[in-house]
Amino acid sequence: MASKLLVLAILLGGVLASITSKADPVTAVRTIAPQSENDASHSYFIGLLELALSHSQDKYGEAQVLLSPDTSTQGRWFRMLQGSRYLDVIWAGSDVQREQDYAAVPVDLLGGILGVRALIIRKQDRPQFLTINKLADLKQMVACHGKHWPDTEILRQAGLSVMTSSKYEANFVMLERERCDYFPRGIHEGYSEIAQYHVLNGNRLTLFDDLLIVYPFNMWFFVDKQNTKLLERLTYGLTAARDDGSLVAFLQQHMVTAHLFPLNKWADKTVIFLPNDQVVSTEDKKAWWLLQQMPFYSRGYSNGLNK
Repeated sequence: MASKLLVLAILLGGVLASITSKADPVTAVRTIAPQSENDASHSYFIGLLELALSHSQDKYGEAQVLLSPDTSTQGRWFRMLQGSRYLDVIWAGSDVQREQDYAAVPVDLLGGILGVRALIIRKQDRPQFLTINKLADLKQMVACHGKHWPDTEILRQAGLSVMTSSKYEANFVMLERERCDYFPRGIHEGYSEIAQYHVLNGNRLTLFDDLLIVYPFNMWFFVDKQNTKLLERLTYGLTAARDDGSLVAFLQQHMVTAHLFPLNKWADKTVIFLPNDQVVSTEDKKAWWLLQQMPFYSRGYSNGLNK
C-alpha cells in the first residue's frame, strides 16, 4: 500500500513542520492513537484510512498517516480537530451536533453496524442475561458507557440506566467492581476487545452475544469543515473502495471484523431495537450497506432507519 503508517513519539507540530518545510510531495494525515491497550478496533480504522488514501493516490498523490502520541477522549479529539491544528481526521459515531460542527465523509465505515451491540458482562451473570428478551428486562440493569459517546444518549432516551466514564478503560474496571452490569460493544469490536482484555487482566469478563441491542448509528471519518481537500480525497477513496468491492473484502479479512461473516450466523439472536432521533441522513440507506444484509434488519428497520 502506497501510504505509510508512522507512529510518532514526538510533537505533531514539529513533525508537520519538518514534512512541509521540504519539497516533499507526501501529504501528512494526522490522526488519533489507540485509546488503550484494549482498543483492538484502532487498527481497523487505520486500515480503512490507509485504504481510502491508497484508492485516491492516483488523483491526489502519496500520503502518510501520522499517529498522535496522545491517548485522549472523544471530546478532546474533536477539539484537536478544529482548524486542523493538531489532527486532520478522526473517526467517531455521529450525532446532529457533530455533523453541524465538522465535515463527515459520507461513507459509513461499518456499513451501519456500529449500532449493533453485544454485551460485555461478568461471567457469573450469564444465566441472568439469558432471561432478558425485552427492553423492560434490560431496564433493570445498569450499563457502563463513555461520557462523550453520542450513543450514551440513545441508551438513556430508551429509559436505560447508564453510568459513564471519560476513559474507555474505566468501563471494564467499573464492570468488574459491580458498579454497572454490562458494557455494550459493537459486534465488530467486542470479540477482539475481550480477547485482549483476557490477556492483560484475566478471565473474569465475557462477551454475551445471545442478546443484541440494535439502534441506527453512523460511524464516519470527520475532518474540519475548512479541510475540503482531505474531505474530497477521503470521500473519493472510500467510495471507490466500496464500489470496487475492496471495502467489503477488507471487512471480511480484518481480524476485527472477519468474525461477522457469514451474516446468517446472526439470525437467531434476541434483538432489542432502540430508536435514535440523532440520525442525520435517515433516507440515505446507501450508508447502511452492511446492516441491511443482517438477517434481523427487516424486523426493526425495514421501513426506515429510525423506526
